[in-house]
Amino acid sequence: MILVTGAGGKTGLAVLRALARSNLAARAFTRSSTQAQAAVAAGAADCITGDLLNSAHLKAAMQDVNSLYLIAPNVHPQEFEICLGALNSAKAAGVERVVYHSVLHPQITSMPHHWKKLQVEEALIESGLGFAILQPAAYMQNVLAHLAVVRKTGRLEVPYSPETRHSLVDLEDVAEAAAEMLTGTFYSGGIYELAGPEM
Repeated sequence: MILVTGAGGKTGLAVLRALARSNLAARAFTRSSTQAQAAVAAGAADCITGDLLNSAHLKAAMQDVNSLYLIAPNVHPQEFEICLGALNSAKAAGVERVVYHSVLHPQITSMPHHWKKLQVEEALIESGLGFAILQPAAYMQNVLAHLAVVRKTGRLEVPYSPETRHSLVDLEDVAEAAAEMLTGTFYSGGIYELAGPEM
């Protein structure tokens, strides 16, 4: 069984869909019944609704799990604590492989949510678990949230200099990479940057 945490968000749902396309059983960990319904609709074989900071909820979720796709709640102030608890639960349950959903350039200390992901990466590397780390760039789909404003004003406003060069990646490509890492050839100890072909 594969466990996907953060399964109610756009990344988790995309990973569940990718696993379902490969006919692989996945358990979704969500924080609400509404998210659980979305996860089941995306292909989850079963669902646990709970709190990632609750060790009893994590223990229940890890039963019969051999692979974990670890997604932390987006920009959560306790990301390190959440992920450390999940890693400890995975180790106690005998989970064989953990794929951590990090971010491209986690070493940027001026971005606390990036920095927390680097701390999780370090804890995972030191955990003794079989692991891989995916570091995706910003999702191309994030631009869609601004589509109405772009249509109305003809401008895409961003919170950084328009001269800043960066790459975008398609969420569906990230989900396919995650599914491959969870089920295919597992390159334990690998850290993979996921980005589009252009900057």
